Amino acid sequence: MPKIAVTGVTGNLGGMVARLCKKNKIEVRNLARNVEKAEKLGFPNVFKSSYDKSADTLKSLEGIEVLFMVSGSENPNRVQQHKDFIDAAKIAGVSHIIYLSFYNASKNSIFTLGRDHYATEEYIKENGFKYTFLRDNFYADFFVDLCRKYGEIKGPAGKGKVSAVVRSDVSEVAAKILENPGKWENQTLNMTGPEELSMDEIVKAVSKYFGKEIKYIEETVEEAYESRKIWKAEQWEYDSWVSTYTAISENEQSGISNDIEKVLGRKATSLVEYLKKIV
Repeated sequence: MPKIAVTGVTGNLGGMVARLCKKNKIEVRNLARNVEKAEKLGFPNVFKSSYDKSADTLKSLEGIEVLFMVSGSENPNRVQQHKDFIDAAKIAGVSHIIYLSFYNASKNSIFTLGRDHYATEEYIKENGFKYTFLRDNFYADFFVDLCRKYGEIKGPAGKGKVSAVVRSDVSEVAAKILENPGKWENQTLNMTGPEELSMDEIVKAVSKYFGKEIKYIEETVEEAYESRKIWKAEQWEYDSWVSTYTAISENEQSGISNDIEKVLGRKATSLVEYLKKIV
């Protein structure tokens, strides 16, 4: 079994993957910026590591062959931080990076943060790593959380469709791949749900399970920028929030993949199945 490290264990997805590895008896090195926080969450074998080329980060990657890399927290310098971390991985002798990317990532992605993921994928390939790219679509959990928090979904998504994926499915895929990383070398796997849904269809399903009416309020792009000004943010953040919906409107987030089934041997979780579990 190769020596494996998992990044971002104090975060949502990284934490889920690390817990599954522990449960499945896959020995991993857990990497976190905040070691104390990771240990309080119950993770063993924690090393201090950031998305940089610091001595701590280099030490955290020493002897590691396979690296599961979630994307760094969203910020204007994220691509450079990813590159620094990938450089550190190369110096440390990592051979295979499993990177949590984004569905339909390209240099011209309508969803602005998709461009960061594309740049990161390219850098991993340019540096000669074996790679596995898990290209997540938007999380179904995210849309359900919006409904729960605000009682509505609001944005310029039109009648476009999204094959939203449940976060726990992605974590299960990552953990399964870590059982036998060699089987998945140099592959790009698309993480989608089993159906394409419009915003209207999402709020209809959520309304049923929440037992109250949730509405989709369709905005123009201009209205979307204006309505989000109630949150103080930088321009790149507003751009990413609004482009979540314009990407859906243009059907950049539509399309169904069977890659989750290919890895797990079962179909991806539908929105209704997810709602049944959480309500």
